[in-house]
Amino acid sequence: RDEAGRARVRALSDELQALGQEFSRVIRDDVRSIEVTDEELAGLPADYVAAHPANASGRRVVTTNYPDTIPFMAYSRSDAARRRLSYVNQNRGTPRNLEVLGAMLSKRQELARLLGYASWAEYATADKMTGSATAARAFIERAYDATRESGTAEKAQILAKKREADPATATATIGSWEHAYWVERIKAETFRFDPRSVRPYFEYTRVKGAILDLASRLFALTFTKVEQPDIWHPSVDTYDVTVDGRRVGRISLDMHPREGKYKHAACFTWRPGIRGTQEPHLVLVCNFPDPAATSGPALMEHSEVVTFFHEFGHLVHFVLVGANAPWVRTAAPTEWDFIEAPSQFLEEWIYDAGVLRGFARHVETGEPIPEEVVTRLREARDFGRGIFVQRQLFLAAVALALHERDAARLDTTKLVFELARTYSPTVLLPDTRFEASFGHLEGYTALYYTYMFSAVIARDLLTAFSGGLMDQAQAKRYRDLVLAPGGTKPAAELVADFLGRPYGFDAFREWLAPR
Repeated sequence: RDEAGRARVRALSDELQALGQEFSRVIRDDVRSIEVTDEELAGLPADYVAAHPANASGRRVVTTNYPDTIPFMAYSRSDAARRRLSYVNQNRGTPRNLEVLGAMLSKRQELARLLGYASWAEYATADKMTGSATAARAFIERAYDATRESGTAEKAQILAKKREADPATATATIGSWEHAYWVERIKAETFRFDPRSVRPYFEYTRVKGAILDLASRLFALTFTKVEQPDIWHPSVDTYDVTVDGRRVGRISLDMHPREGKYKHAACFTWRPGIRGTQEPHLVLVCNFPDPAATSGPALMEHSEVVTFFHEFGHLVHFVLVGANAPWVRTAAPTEWDFIEAPSQFLEEWIYDAGVLRGFARHVETGEPIPEEVVTRLREARDFGRGIFVQRQLFLAAVALALHERDAARLDTTKLVFELARTYSPTVLLPDTRFEASFGHLEGYTALYYTYMFSAVIARDLLTAFSGGLMDQAQAKRYRDLVLAPGGTKPAAELVADFLGRPYGFDAFREWLAPR
C-alpha cells in the first residue's frame, strides 16, 4: 500500500484496539441482578443458598456473574425466576455495546477492504485451516447436519418431560431460559445422575492439585510454586514450569471472582516466549469458588471442573510452544481454528474413572467418588450433546454472518433472531440483545466456529489413545508432535504427524450419534 494506505491501516488498527477494550470493559463492568424469594431458590444446593443471604426486604440477590447464574439456571424450579435472570443476563452491555459493536464491525470491514478482501470474515479466515469464509460456512452446515438426529431426539425428550411436569403450560418449543433446567432434570430422573450429588467430591484446592498432577504425569511437567511480589492480586498463585527437567517458563493462576475482574475463563499471554531469548509467562483467569471467601468448603460443579481442565490445556499448550518458538509469530499455537483442539482433547480425562477416583474425595468422609457414580456421570454427559453443538454452531453462524454483511445497513439484533430460527435449538427471549455481551466478538471476531472445528480434530486425536487415557508414551508423543511445535508447522501437518494420517470427520460424527 502507499503511505496513505499504510497510515489508514495503522489508524484503523489502533481504533479497533480501543473499541475492543471498551467492548470487553462494558461486559466486565455491567453486572446485573434480580431479587428472588426463598421459594424461587428451591432446588439450589444449601451452600448456594447460604452464600446469598436475605436483604432487608427478605429477598436474595442473584447476579449475572456465572458462579451465580450457571447453578441458578440449572437448578431453580422457578421458571419465572429463571426467565427474569436470563432476560437481564442477555441484555448485559446494552445499550453502549450495541454502539461499540456497530463501530467495530464497520472499521473491521473498512480494514479488510483496504487490505483487498471482500469482508472481514474473508480476511479473518484467509490464514486459518478453513482458508475462506465460504469453507467456514460449509463446515457449519456439515457439522449441523451431523447433529440433526441426536438434536431432534433430545428435544423430543425435553418436550416430553415438560408435558409430564405440567401439561397445561407445556409448549412445542424450548426456551433459552429453561434448557439447562430440563437437561438436568432428565439427567437426574432418567440417568439417575444429579450434578449436585458430586459437588462434595470437587473441592477447589483438591481439583487444582489434581490438574497440576495430571499434567505432570502425562507430559513430564513439574510445577514449583514461587513468590512474585509484583503480581496484581494476592490470591494469584504462580509456578515455574519445567519439561523433562528443563525450565521452560512460568504460569499464574488467577482463579476467583472479585470486583472489576474478567467474568469468564480464559488463558492469556502475559509475556510471549522466544527460544533462547525469553521465557513465556502465561496466565489462567477463571472465576471459581474461593476457599478464602466461603464459610465452608469451596465446592465446584463438575462442569466447572471440566472448564478448569479445558483452560489448563491452553496453558500447557502455550507454555510448551513459547519454550520452543524461534520467533514471536510462532509463539502462538498454529492456526486459530485449531487452537481449541488440545483443550477439548484434555476434557476427556475428567470423565475417566481412574483419574477421578485418584483425587475426587468427599469433603466430609474422605471416600473416593464411587465408580457407579462416575458411570452415571459419563452416561448423563452424553445427553444434550446434540443440542449443545447446535447452540455452538448457532453462535458460530452469528459471528461469521456479522462479519460478512454490510456493516452500514446491519441490524445486529435482527440478524441474531433471523439466524436463531435456522440454527438455535432454543427460542430466544424477546427484546434481548445477547450480541452486546458476546465477548468472543472482540477476540475471536468471525471465528467462533473454531470451537466446533477444533472439536472435530480433538475427537480424532483421542482415537490414538487405544491403550487408555493414561498411556504416558502416547501422551509424550502428542506433547512433542502436536503441542510443542506450535506455529512452526501447519496444524494439519502436526495432527498427521501424530495420527499417521490426515484428520477426519468420522470420530466427531460417531460422538454425536444418539445413544
